[in-house]
Order: sequence, then structure tokens, then C-alpha cells
Amino acid sequence: MDSPQLARLLDLPFQVEATLPGPSLRVSQLLNLKAGSLISTTHPAGESVDVSAGNAYIGSGELNVVNGRHAVRMVRFRGKS
Repeated sequence: MDSPQLARLLDLPFQVEATLPGPSLRVSQLLNLKAGSLISTTHPAGESVDVSAGNAYIGSGELNVVNGRHAVRMVRFRGKS
């Protein structure tokens, strides 16, 4: 692959997701959720979570709070120690 082709690939956007375990909900509770509803997790800061990009597992991250916002810090990428 030549440099111009690679450069175009590097600009492609993709969705990154961290999977957090959540509580069990009844269907009635799920149907009552609205935009802005909060679903709590029992995972505290410092716990490990799986991270995916484009529906593919890419590694694991650690839950953090940075400047008052929740964040995931990548700690391990798939295939790398």
C-alpha cells in the first residue's frame, strides 16, 4: 500500500466502545428510560473494561475520572503486552 492510500485510511472514523457491566433491568424499567437517564454500574474507577473499535476487540482499558469526567485509559492492546 502506498503512502497516499495509507494516509486516506488513517483518516477514516470509527466508533470506539468500552463495555461496562450494568445492572439487570426489567423490561418495564428499560421501557421507562429516557434520554439522559442514568444506569449505574458497580465498576469503580481503576477497574478493567473491554474496549472495541468497529465491533472488534482491541484491548482493555481502565476506568478513570479526569477533570470531573469519566474516561477509559487504554492499558493493553490486543496482541501487545
